[in-house]
Amino acid sequence: MPRYRPLIEDDELNMTPMIDCVFLLLIFFMVTTVFKEPYSLRVELPEAHQAEIVEEKKLVASIAADGTMEINRQPVTLANLDEILRREKASTRSLTLVVRTDKETKHHFVLELFESAKRAGIEQIPLATDEPVTD
Repeated sequence: MPRYRPLIEDDELNMTPMIDCVFLLLIFFMVTTVFKEPYSLRVELPEAHQAEIVEEKKLVASIAADGTMEINRQPVTLANLDEILRREKASTRSLTLVVRTDKETKHHFVLELFESAKRAGIEQIPLATDEPVTD
């Protein structure tokens, strides 16, 4: 009579298909992620030792050292500043305008932006700053 050996089940689980699926998901999410556009104006923010973080950042104005301005990444001039601020305020429904200025920006351009923002009905105008570098 022939002797049969009992079948021994393999206790190890093949992980290769699961690792392949994880890598495919990782590649899918990397490809489909929407990347945020960086600001087109390069400004070097001044440092602040006491700062408050603003949660709502829907309206952002940037002013370069030479006076070039943009509102929500759209280039503006002093002539059309009021119109674009009103339009952007209406589209975002934000009452806060975060101002990013270069530390070398002339005071004149900042004041023009502040006056235009007040005419547009913007209630809060915080200034963006960098955290101080600590060694």
